[in-house]
Amino acid sequence: MSAFIPQLLGVFFLLFLKIVDEQEYQLIILPESSILLKGNSNVNKFTFTYEKALKLGSNSVKASSAKNMLQLKNAKLDAAVTAFSSGNNLMDRDYRNMMNYRVYPNISIALNKINFVKNYNNDNGTALATVDITIAGEKRTDTLQFNYNKLKGIYRCSSSHPISLRDYKIKPLKKMMGLISLKDQLMVDMILYLKVD
Repeated sequence: MSAFIPQLLGVFFLLFLKIVDEQEYQLIILPESSILLKGNSNVNKFTFTYEKALKLGSNSVKASSAKNMLQLKNAKLDAAVTAFSSGNNLMDRDYRNMMNYRVYPNISIALNKINFVKNYNNDNGTALATVDITIAGEKRTDTLQFNYNKLKGIYRCSSSHPISLRDYKIKPLKKMMGLISLKDQLMVDMILYLKVD
């Protein structure tokens, strides 16, 4: 459901480069990166953690810039629905079924454009990313805000973004004849550590 967001941030890496003409870059998402999916039911809170290594669909990403904007190509992440775990097998099973993972095994995020909005420089700032998110076969364009900073050649990108299950035509789960029901809104918290080669 929110695996999509992990994929988005991987591409944000490119933000930090001042590019005149379209160029190709190798983006590496480091293993200490994390993506959490947080939600609530009418009885408790839950957190799902993405437990696989995050990778872009292509080894090279094309980027071009104009003023405070960066256009991207080939910046797409696919996150396996089954790689999110809550630590509870029953919850994991219910989540996968709700996401129709047999038909739609991945959540995809394609990063199209980044606008730098505050304190723009090569080392830190705030940016808005325009992304295409596909969950359970439903594609939507969304805008994510994230903060980034650079230390010793590694970029740390962080974002917290709400998503609505109904926006992706996913019906929130109900259990025990409706006594337990999942709230529609989920929060995706990401911290990505990125390296550009």
